[in-house]
Amino acid sequence: MPTLHQQPVPAMLVPFFKKEGIKIKKYSSPASFERDLKRFLKRNHVLHLGTSRGSQPRVTPLEYRLVGLSFYILSEGGGKFSNLKDNKKVGFSIAEPYDSEEDFFGNKGVQAWGTAKMYSRRENPKKFNAVLKKLNIMKLLKRFGMKEVPPEFSYRIIEITPHKIKYGNPREGVYHVTWKKT
Repeated sequence: MPTLHQQPVPAMLVPFFKKEGIKIKKYSSPASFERDLKRFLKRNHVLHLGTSRGSQPRVTPLEYRLVGLSFYILSEGGGKFSNLKDNKKVGFSIAEPYDSEEDFFGNKGVQAWGTAKMYSRRENPKKFNAVLKKLNIMKLLKRFGMKEVPPEFSYRIIEITPHKIKYGNPREGVYHVTWKKT
């Protein structure tokens, strides 16, 4: 069962939140928080994936698909795969653009930590195709007149299972909430 930690709004910020009409939510359960978190995650599609190998970090912007709280990425290559062979632990962030001079409390974003698995068409075709089906990738490919993922590329799927997610979105009432899988 996941746990939640809600950081209290610092006393010095309370009058500013009140002036702006911001009401911070108090979540009664992880499930109630997950509903708001998923709403944010579903309206976004790009995460910045952090991988590392030895002392070499790498961050890559990638499109994701969400199933529950698992993140799936279809990618054809890059250094992230070499890193993931050595180290399955990843971090990522997702943020919406905002201008702090226009709306200081308009920041919206997620930081997450988790474990990645990789599936390749070559090494695990059954699992690879099952995930493609689950993500409804074929519907997208059909729009481009394609019947399959192009075989010329060495496509792989990255599945990320987060164990910790921090979410902040003051305008929507979410102030520094941390969700942890136990």
